[in-house]
Amino acid sequence: SGGEQSPRLFQFREDGFLVLEHFFTAEECDSMRNQIQRIIAEMEVPLHCRTEFSTKEEEQLQVQGSSDYFLTSGDKIRFFFEKGALDERGNFLIPKEKSVSKIGHALHAYDPVFKQITHSSKVQELGRKLGLERPVVVQSMYIFKQPGIGGEVTPHQDATFLHTEPLGRILGFWIALEDVTRENGCLWFIPGSHTNGISRRMVRAASGTSTRVVEFVGSEPAYDDSQFKPLPISKGGLILIHGEVVHKSELNSSESSRHAFTFHVMEAKDTSWSKENWLQPTPELPFPSLYT
Repeated sequence: SGGEQSPRLFQFREDGFLVLEHFFTAEECDSMRNQIQRIIAEMEVPLHCRTEFSTKEEEQLQVQGSSDYFLTSGDKIRFFFEKGALDERGNFLIPKEKSVSKIGHALHAYDPVFKQITHSSKVQELGRKLGLERPVVVQSMYIFKQPGIGGEVTPHQDATFLHTEPLGRILGFWIALEDVTRENGCLWFIPGSHTNGISRRMVRAASGTSTRVVEFVGSEPAYDDSQFKPLPISKGGLILIHGEVVHKSELNSSESSRHAFTFHVMEAKDTSWSKENWLQPTPELPFPSLYT
């Protein structure tokens, strides 16, 4: 398309995010919500959520265990719970479907409904409009933001967790599966904050050097609250998120949930995926092409 650029693409390059209202239909949103209900109905509480705490040392192993559960979730469908949802024996203290914080990180690969949405023709078409030549899907997540307990997500850049050389190769697709308001925890962005590189990286600790499996290098600066702009969006809306734009969300203080499905794409052409990222492609699941 030569040098011509739609006003919306220009807006995305300027701001580092773009709101596309009504990108998906209500039916598509409901199919994702219904599918997640089925997945939760069949959910087994993971072992690491069921072991009783006893000694300090075992407690550390417990934390280690759960980080291992996280670290090996890149090619699986796994469950992560809200704080205080389970007792130390792994029994639910609140209804099971209200206990889950998120499900990740390979819904796009192993679940037919989420796979179809991720690779839908409109997503592929958007990728082409954005000029993506060899986009691959690196991860996906279903986020619940439960009423009253859906915790805040502190200001961050996605590239902190998904590092590439060069930068600027990661793009998030964030889909609202119900109306998203300031009350139920909408995303907030600092427009233009995607142009200064990244301030922090989460890396796999070199084996044997530390008890932690991942550690942070660098630190998140203190951001000025007044710079953040809220992005309420209605059901079916899509927010495109540049890998380096600073964004956050507040606690869900409302009585309604804020379900979202999100996935990240990397432009694989002339890009290297950091070997230090927590998430790695596996022989079972190499990053699938978006255009298939």
